[in-house]
Amino acid sequence: MMRAAVILDLDGTLVDSRTDLAASANAGRAALGFAPLPDAAITSFVGDGAARLIERATPEVASLPASAALREQALAAFRADYDRRCTATTFPYAGIDQALQRLADAGWLLGVATNKPLGPTRAILAATGLDRWIGFAHGGDAIRKPDPAAIHSVLVPLGCAAAASWMVGDHHTDLIAGQAAGCRTLFCTWGFGRREGAHADAVAATPAELPEILGRP
Repeated sequence: MMRAAVILDLDGTLVDSRTDLAASANAGRAALGFAPLPDAAITSFVGDGAARLIERATPEVASLPASAALREQALAAFRADYDRRCTATTFPYAGIDQALQRLADAGWLLGVATNKPLGPTRAILAATGLDRWIGFAHGGDAIRKPDPAAIHSVLVPLGCAAAASWMVGDHHTDLIAGQAAGCRTLFCTWGFGRREGAHADAVAATPAELPEILGRP
């Protein structure tokens, strides 16, 4: 019998990473000589990977002949800065530790599917102690949500069936990817992503609601 998993997004679902992401995105802007943007503005750009984050955070270069090269320069600066600081002020949302423990005790296998590169993903999971519950983590180095392959890349090593599993996230890409992979989906409203009309089988307002909604496999 195939086992069942709860696959979770990272940024805006497990951890609040807004301050570190904003600081590193502004480091990318500084590499081009641009002034920093407010943290809230940069947070609204998060969810589709680093390249899209920098594209959205550097609108000034859109009309320039060398826009692609300039964005690559900003992206390199962002990545270098973020690799150094990704755990500086990033922390689990209140109640996440207890929710993961309750899910594990109920019999769920737990994984992470994020569009963040695997290097900082592993660093954050280790620094926050969340890695004790996570059986497998997928980073967005090559395959990114909403591609359902990102979800299958977690289900397969965990030995779990999509139809018995859930994808949990705060962004429409989480919901689209999970549904396309054949999972049930849960949208968490405590994050900083956007649902944008994507289907969700359930909605949670706090981490404490996760084990109540998901129950047992």
